[in-house]
Amino acid sequence: MTESQYINVTPHPRILGVLGDIEFSHWQCLAELVDNSFDEFQAAGGTVDRPSVAVSLPPANSQRATAEIKVQDNGRGMSLEAVTNAISAGWTSNGRHGSLGLFGMGFNISTARLGRRTTVRTSRAGDPDWIEVTLDLSRIANSSKYQAPYRLVPKANRDEHGTTVTISELKQEQYATLCRPQTQTVIREKLGDVYSYLLAEKGFLLTLNGKKVRPRLPCVWDEKRTVTRQGVEIHAVQKIDRTLSPKKACMACGYWSTADAEHCEECGQDRLELRERRIWGWLGIQRYLHRTDYGLDFLRNGRKIMLKDKRVFFWKDEDDIAEAELEYPIDSGAVQMGRIVGEIHCDHVTPNYQKTAFEFETAEWRQVLREVRGTSPLRPKIAKNLGLPENRSPLALLYAGFRRQDPGLNYLIPGDGRNPLHETAAKWAGLMRMGGYEYQTDEVWYRAAYQHDNPIAVDPQPENDDILPGFGAGLLDPNDELEDGAAPSATGPTTAGQEPPKDEIAPTETLDQRLQRYRDNADPIVDLTGPYYLEELGRVDLTAWAVRGQNLVTKDERPAPVIVSMVRAPHLDVFVDTGHSLFREHGADMRDLALVEVAEFMRVRANIVSMPLSEIVAQLKSHTSSPRLTPAATAEESERLLEQVRLAMVAPVSANPAVHWLLLTKDERADAERRFAVEAGGVSPWNDAISSGEFIRYVPASAVIRIIQDSPESFLDGCVFKRGYIALSDPGARALVVERLINPLGDLALLEQHRPRLDVEELARIRISCRLIARDLADNT
Repeated sequence: MTESQYINVTPHPRILGVLGDIEFSHWQCLAELVDNSFDEFQAAGGTVDRPSVAVSLPPANSQRATAEIKVQDNGRGMSLEAVTNAISAGWTSNGRHGSLGLFGMGFNISTARLGRRTTVRTSRAGDPDWIEVTLDLSRIANSSKYQAPYRLVPKANRDEHGTTVTISELKQEQYATLCRPQTQTVIREKLGDVYSYLLAEKGFLLTLNGKKVRPRLPCVWDEKRTVTRQGVEIHAVQKIDRTLSPKKACMACGYWSTADAEHCEECGQDRLELRERRIWGWLGIQRYLHRTDYGLDFLRNGRKIMLKDKRVFFWKDEDDIAEAELEYPIDSGAVQMGRIVGEIHCDHVTPNYQKTAFEFETAEWRQVLREVRGTSPLRPKIAKNLGLPENRSPLALLYAGFRRQDPGLNYLIPGDGRNPLHETAAKWAGLMRMGGYEYQTDEVWYRAAYQHDNPIAVDPQPENDDILPGFGAGLLDPNDELEDGAAPSATGPTTAGQEPPKDEIAPTETLDQRLQRYRDNADPIVDLTGPYYLEELGRVDLTAWAVRGQNLVTKDERPAPVIVSMVRAPHLDVFVDTGHSLFREHGADMRDLALVEVAEFMRVRANIVSMPLSEIVAQLKSHTSSPRLTPAATAEESERLLEQVRLAMVAPVSANPAVHWLLLTKDERADAERRFAVEAGGVSPWNDAISSGEFIRYVPASAVIRIIQDSPESFLDGCVFKRGYIALSDPGARALVVERLINPLGDLALLEQHRPRLDVEELARIRISCRLIARDLADNT
């Protein structure tokens, strides 16, 4: 072939329509157009007042023939040359770095995927006309050239500026989906997540059908919250800010060459720019756990490329010899839930053309991973067994501090004194993202974690001062009784028939002051607190209070163990007097009584008194996060407690592992080994687990009980359980102590090992056994 011979490779005009066959979801198509506007805002550098993009989608009652999709911004607008380049497939004014737009194809792919006709209307401030360009894919495909007509429309006001993209002749499938209200809600939420940084930090405004797109803000513990592990204080938020050495970016192919390169080391072109490179952001602990809603966001130029990515939680050796192994979450039982989140900015790393992932084989991406999670396993023992250094990365610190999910302050997990409040904590996060004032800080979550460690309970029976039944302690102090036999007043003795001096009369307490006094002497009952909506009775936002040392009275001053008060709709307070005899002596459940009063309030307010009170209580109960008395819930609680017991037994067993190992039967050893193979991943040798005492974590529950019975002195007196044992000299007393512990443990073991069919009373008994064991654990946090 001579140099004068060429083959024309100009694509056929039909290629524009074919671009619409490329798989892009609805939100991705819209995001491609929003990217162009946001690029323009960032290039303008703050010269545009409140940078705004308005997206409009066809309403549900629209007609497909006239339906349109519109994306309008208030940017600086474009010249005729600029708009020509913007709609030309493959052309981009953007290099491969420094902007959201990347390949010059996003506009054509997204518009062609949604409809067959696109109109771009744009103008700059000061220009006399609007430029209107129409891309009619059917007409272009039937022609032999790429030609799109444009016209000039005179402006009413020369100061007007901006760009509007209108897509019409929508494709049937796209139209049918996009006009659904639910689809529009999903798109709004997705855009709020993808652009959360630009919306929250840069002040950009994005609306969809006139409604503001809210940035999905992270719901993490404040960075001042800490836990301590092995003497090291670990903050709930870890910052990352790593400046890398500058390199030359190829604006043609995106490759990073060395700082002294003259030509791109990948494609040979000379469009190189020396640029700074930086990895920055944060990792943190979410205030709630979730099966899927956790993981790290990775951003490029402020737009999220990867959302809730979980690949950093897998350990993989750099040689790719071993299969990647999940390291987090692995400690939350059968249902794995996680809460480590983060926002990592890595503008220099190249994403794929769909902007849904990065090019993972590049050195730049691997460097990001090293900064975030290090190169060793997160698990110190696994790292040690592999001969690798201890991992001190930001992710490893959070893993060491917060990998477990025990309720209480020790791991920053909200609880109610018995169980973690995962569902409630997630509901609060929803209220936080809806703008609920009291949920913007982590105080509500922190109080619930604190309350777990200091649970609300009915006040114990006060010390009885009676000398004999029926004779009060006042018998000891005759001066307390007046000479005429009248009972002493609460404010001190007064002369009968005399009014106290006016200046000594206490001012009357208002209702608001009284309610505030109740709150000042109360703890929130977190598992009852939250929004409740019943179809026939409406909504209340309930705050429940466990009041101590205060006698409750209703608005008309009648004494009551439980009262409700709505100061401002729909906020409803319910107050429970924990010291009332109804709870302290008769054993009534204060949560149930609180819901009865709330049910009555809602029934009267809605004037539907014919509705059975018990039915309303049942509906309210279904909204609370109080643990249910079901076989599954009780079994889960039993398993969690037994896991705590096993974990606490590792230390005393490790003092003499061989003795305890010999107590196991052949079948129990086999069971333990099989469980170890499944749960420990088989990385560390089973023999090491036997010699270190770690094997106790995998033995059947029945074996746990037998080992405790055989050597109670190893596990009582604060080692695993609080109960005192050694100090007892009488063998019978010692036997009683062990028996009182073993009986509830047997209930837990029964449920874990056999899952029998149980009726409500049997389940209630096992729940009580769970509470007894939880109370007995030396470390019950």
